[in-house]
Amino acid sequence: MPDVIVVGDATVDIIVPYPRFLNEERTLVDYPEPSLQGGGTSANTAVALARLGVGTSFIGSIGEDQYGRYVKSDLQKEGVNISDMIIEPELNTVGVFAFIDENGERYLWGWPRVDQAFKVLDADKVSFEKVRKADWVHSSGMSLAYDTSARHTVIKIFKEAYEAGVPTSFDLNLRVDDGVLDPEYETAVREIIKYTAYLLGSGTDEFAYLGEEKDWRRNARSFVSEGRVVIVRNGKEGSYGFSAQEETAAPAFSVKVEDTVGAGDVYNAGFIRAVLEGRSLKECLIAGNAVSGYTVTKKGARTAPDTEQLQKFLEEHQAE
Repeated sequence: MPDVIVVGDATVDIIVPYPRFLNEERTLVDYPEPSLQGGGTSANTAVALARLGVGTSFIGSIGEDQYGRYVKSDLQKEGVNISDMIIEPELNTVGVFAFIDENGERYLWGWPRVDQAFKVLDADKVSFEKVRKADWVHSSGMSLAYDTSARHTVIKIFKEAYEAGVPTSFDLNLRVDDGVLDPEYETAVREIIKYTAYLLGSGTDEFAYLGEEKDWRRNARSFVSEGRVVIVRNGKEGSYGFSAQEETAAPAFSVKVEDTVGAGDVYNAGFIRAVLEGRSLKECLIAGNAVSGYTVTKKGARTAPDTEQLQKFLEEHQAE
């Protein structure tokens, strides 16, 4: 079984739906129950990989608090190896409150706001020997969003893996504020891309901001090299693959969308699994689209399919 290491953020999502009026007079109100589930861009990918039968280990920091205990039990329950996860007693595991309005739009707010564990990853607590022996290493731009030890350590992990010949994949997950990408953040992203074999991200929301003009296609192509494949996810359009040898695309599956949170995180898992199985670039795009398509028909990023559910989903849609 492959050994994939996912490094980055693990949080708890607290889903809080807005109250709903049940009649036009607004006299009858439904107060949906809040729910708790695992979260974090990297942890979502790790769980989706484990559900697809891929041996997956998670490296990241959590606090020794109620949210941290939830993260531990959640990842263990999903079959993710957490033996190298780091517990920081003085730091806080973040809980992300997701307030959902009547249209399904989410408004996110993380708590606590200080001493957040996911921003800290001390290099001397990471087993670089395991990194160099892994079959794959993956992370997300959330790990680079702040100028803290996590940013510098994740880049070092990628450099060590890449130079050891380990395939690496990085999901941009850019944080663009008011149409502006923070220059220091962009510098960190461009640094880790040097050690990335598979670069993934949204076309219109991410690659569009990595060039002088907002031409996501041209910007994506600019990162292609003999040793790097670029994957662009474009929501309902599907996804695109760019390599030194070919350019291909796969349309999105036609599904009734319930919730798009984490769609990119789980896409990554489907794509990585397909590459590990030796499939063609086009087949890898289809696999990513399928895992994402299955997940968005349900609520929450932790609804990714297992292998049986994924196969059934593919059979049903291929028969249409």
